[in-house]
Amino acid sequence: MRKLNVFINHLKVGSLFEEDDIWAFQYSEDWLHFVDRYPICPQIPLQTEKQLDGSTKRYIQWFFDNLLPEEGARTLLAGDIKIDEADSFGILSITGAESAGAMTLLPSEADDVKAGVIELSYAELNSRIKNLPDIPLNNKESKRMSIAGAQHKMLIIKHGDQFLEPVGATPSSHILKPEHSKPEFYWQTVRNEWFVMNLAKAVGLDVPHTEVCYLPEPVYIIERFDRVALFPNQLRVHALDGCQLLGLSRSLKYAQSNVKQLYQFTETLRAKGKAKITVFNWAIFNAIVGNTDAHLKNLSCLVTPNGVVLSPMYDLISTAIYDGRHLNAELSQPMGKAKALGELTRADVLDFGEGLGLNKTLSQRELDKMLKIIEIEADKIIENVSTFKGIPNKAGELRMLREIRYKMIQEMVARLHT
Repeated sequence: MRKLNVFINHLKVGSLFEEDDIWAFQYSEDWLHFVDRYPICPQIPLQTEKQLDGSTKRYIQWFFDNLLPEEGARTLLAGDIKIDEADSFGILSITGAESAGAMTLLPSEADDVKAGVIELSYAELNSRIKNLPDIPLNNKESKRMSIAGAQHKMLIIKHGDQFLEPVGATPSSHILKPEHSKPEFYWQTVRNEWFVMNLAKAVGLDVPHTEVCYLPEPVYIIERFDRVALFPNQLRVHALDGCQLLGLSRSLKYAQSNVKQLYQFTETLRAKGKAKITVFNWAIFNAIVGNTDAHLKNLSCLVTPNGVVLSPMYDLISTAIYDGRHLNAELSQPMGKAKALGELTRADVLDFGEGLGLNKTLSQRELDKMLKIIEIEADKIIENVSTFKGIPNKAGELRMLREIRYKMIQEMVARLHT
């Protein structure tokens, strides 16, 4: 039997077990008596007895597997630590000192791990980026898993203008993403994501602070929303992505990304009426900018003693712009009768709102509000970027932003006005 102890901010939450591919979890007495205790997810309720996965409903395995990176990032991480990428428990055993969200997973003989940081120069960071995809971005000695997701990412602490790599129990404060590892197909992803995130903020969505730095390689940096306080006193906040909240395997992040599951997602949240409006705006914003990768793992919530609340939005990027026939790209969630961007109509969007539990008048008001301002705000951001100094490839960055503005936003706004 394999065992890992699970901590949140140095308090032992419980123990994770695996034997013959059956996973189990048991809460600790300390956690059960903690005044601000909460279940780690709805499918693993607070109770004294050990909880075991079933043969078909593997909520415990699915929950912890969802902490790991996906696709190529998982393959790279597993190869670096010489673990079979299908062995999720084995990967967690080595890399669990820092996972997505609040949890620290440690071997059963360890009560905690020492904290520390490694100072990172721009030259060191730039070197690591140039070595992708052969070597993971985070230092092998610190054995920190990448954030869940398919793109290469690095966990860092940004303290003023200084970059630090967290070691052991030290929580990261920011996530760093370089350009896509296949720039011949996916170019200017750094400025693309920065632009779309800032546009989301401008139209009223809640997003963390983002910035672009040049090492000289460009990198996108986003502040973590699952942290409170500042370095060196930051603490982790427990976060659940859509798959974890709904008790789904990561393999279903696309297949189950539909209005029915989004309705169930919002129904579990505190202030669910406000959450439904936010998720509605998130979905129509993604359609307008061409973010066709807004699956269930790209929507999260934060667990607090007072309830579960919707997190700020993240991973907003125009993906359809890289498709030569971008209007043929599939929507992240089917809306009404539409499954592709080019099929989407105003009636489909309103049907989608109804599926979330919003009345037609409210959905129309929210849609029209976004359609009225999104082009104006996009133009402001592009104009602002044009004034930036010291950008090595400003012409390339501006070309990307204008393609999103006119090939995606303008076309989708025109479709949804009628």
